[in-house]
Amino acid sequence: MEDRNMKKILKNVMFAAVMSFAAACSLKEEPTSFVNKHNFYQTVDQCHAVLNSCYAPLNSIYMADFMIATEACTDLWFSNSSAGDATLDVNPAKPQVGSKVWENCYKGIMYCNEAIANIDRSPLEMSVKRPLAAEGRVMRAMYYYLLTSMFGGVPYYTCMVDSYQVQDSIRVLPRTPADTVRARLYADLRDNAIPYFTEENGLKVRGGDAVNNRSGYAHGLMLMAKFAMWNACSQELDAPKDAAYCQKWFENALVPLNALEELYGELNESRYPLKETQWRYKNTAESIFEIQHAYSRDGVRYYGNVAAIMTPKYDRTKDLFDGVKFEEYGNTLPGWNSLKGHNAYAMFRPASGKKEEEDPSKINSLFAPLPLTYDKENVFQNRYMTKLDLAAWEAKIIRGKAIDRRVEYVIGLGNYETGETFTSTREWGVGWAGSKFWCPDMENTYDSNNYRVFRYADAVLMKAEALANLGDWKCKDYLLQVRDRAGVASSTPEFADFTSFLAYIRDERARELGGEFMRKFDLVRWGIWYDVIEAVPHSNYDRALPCHRYYPIPDKQCALSGYNLTNPEYETSEVK
Repeated sequence: MEDRNMKKILKNVMFAAVMSFAAACSLKEEPTSFVNKHNFYQTVDQCHAVLNSCYAPLNSIYMADFMIATEACTDLWFSNSSAGDATLDVNPAKPQVGSKVWENCYKGIMYCNEAIANIDRSPLEMSVKRPLAAEGRVMRAMYYYLLTSMFGGVPYYTCMVDSYQVQDSIRVLPRTPADTVRARLYADLRDNAIPYFTEENGLKVRGGDAVNNRSGYAHGLMLMAKFAMWNACSQELDAPKDAAYCQKWFENALVPLNALEELYGELNESRYPLKETQWRYKNTAESIFEIQHAYSRDGVRYYGNVAAIMTPKYDRTKDLFDGVKFEEYGNTLPGWNSLKGHNAYAMFRPASGKKEEEDPSKINSLFAPLPLTYDKENVFQNRYMTKLDLAAWEAKIIRGKAIDRRVEYVIGLGNYETGETFTSTREWGVGWAGSKFWCPDMENTYDSNNYRVFRYADAVLMKAEALANLGDWKCKDYLLQVRDRAGVASSTPEFADFTSFLAYIRDERARELGGEFMRKFDLVRWGIWYDVIEAVPHSNYDRALPCHRYYPIPDKQCALSGYNLTNPEYETSEVK
């Protein structure tokens, strides 16, 4: 890490402690000595004040450019933006969003290491300080989850940076293989975090029930499951995995996934309404971990800008979203490049462009059947227009098949109350990102949604995937939970073997979790990202190379490490 930045971060950690202590004092109180790490961690409130700093870097990561990097460069959506992340114009000299992710993750790790070390040696009772340190361990694991998912192997350290000598030793660390990092963090969470979130101290709760929305038990279990699923599937450059290794990690994944099931129970509409998967509903029962945002027109703002690129393109002069009126979404939105669905994710019309309602199998969409019907013919373009079928939508049945209820939230086709269809949908049969991501009364690029990073449906689908890889047909029960809530359990096919089941799970994760910052991570984890992106007919991906499965470590970080850090995949790739 850059020496200047590291010094700044070291000062910021100390400054955060000083400010937190000062805020706890009345105007009449005077500290007897300068506040430092040796005399600050005296109360739970003081420890919480420092732990709060562990969350701040996530807000800088989970922004519009990170959504483009993780979702738009996949088989789901694309952005017509000329930005480097959208066009895969990425290399070590131009790391794009990778630079921001790298810097903020290591900033977060340093904050967490500082908090963990000082809480561990504070004078608080062990029963009090262990859960506090456990929270820091979960947050530290979160940053390493992002780093290994984005970059593969990364420098790994858990010590407190309390001197420039320690800083210098960390600066020259090489990559630790990603599977090693994940294995160490899995064990750390299992042994040093999860046991201290108990029913007795009120911390063994679902993410949405945590006091002050703090990270803890559910988040830690989810990260353990993610680490295990990555290690079970991922084929790192220098260490291909054998069947026994993969089986062990699928079994390891079931441990936290079973604990999550014990905590959350069955995924169904009564417990976890599908409507609440929309991000405007904050810290819901299904939530495991969310990026917290709040917005006040006359107060402090904690906001993101993701909704700006997930909302259908806005015409300020006509107050229309791609030709459709929505009263609740405000009228001060920017004309940003919004994400539009790729054909296989959101297409209604067959490739021929002809009217072929009698053969719905030719409709190429993961969400078929969509609640669209053919409208008038455009003789100049030799194709039929489409329109929303409100009667079919209300009945949730079209062409004799159940409509997937997730369509309304994941894929934007138009206004389901008025029947107006987006211009893109009407003319081409292609949708935008759906209302899951839209923010009512958004002002310019500022949205107050919470961003759903992990929720229980993800864990249910991971359990289905793990069981299938272990040869257990109970996997179907977990797939059906997700599909039953979506209203399409009856249309779930029979599977001849586990290979076809796993292929279906990949599509189901797209239907259920699209837009939740993980599609690229899934495709890389399965080892198919480059093949998938090559099959997508879009010019934005002309620069795509196999090395782009991971972002490169920025050149300046490699130089500062004395070139102990390298980008071997990028060094052997030819730029397109």
